[in-house]
Amino acid sequence: MQLSGSARKTVVVAVALGVGALHFVTGPQYAGPWPAFVNGYLIDILLPLSLYLLTGMIEKPWVTSWLRSIAVLAAGAGVETLQYFGYHVLGSTFDPYDYLAYAAGVIGGIVLEALLFGGPARSPGQGLGENGGP
Repeated sequence: MQLSGSARKTVVVAVALGVGALHFVTGPQYAGPWPAFVNGYLIDILLPLSLYLLTGMIEKPWVTSWLRSIAVLAAGAGVETLQYFGYHVLGSTFDPYDYLAYAAGVIGGIVLEALLFGGPARSPGQGLGENGGP
């Protein structure tokens, strides 16, 4: 499925808002299904997924899928590493499994982008021409 630019942006913003809204539903008092997973890892998976999709809205030819993946993983790993050293940045508890959750989130973003949009966003003038050729 290939969505237009504005439809793509609408879907990405909706995903990001949904992930943001989960912060109000989950938390230490969450008592729904799988509380350990939801409280410990769900946001750590969904936040990088959302950030990966949001970075796809940057319309610059040098912003590749690889660069987006590395940047999102580096941001998450940086935050988690700071937590290891006692700095409470966007959280207060170091968990080595969070690194895996961030990677799962980026992979989920890549898969979701491929399923919903047919692959990474292309900047104007990048990729296939009008007739399907280069």
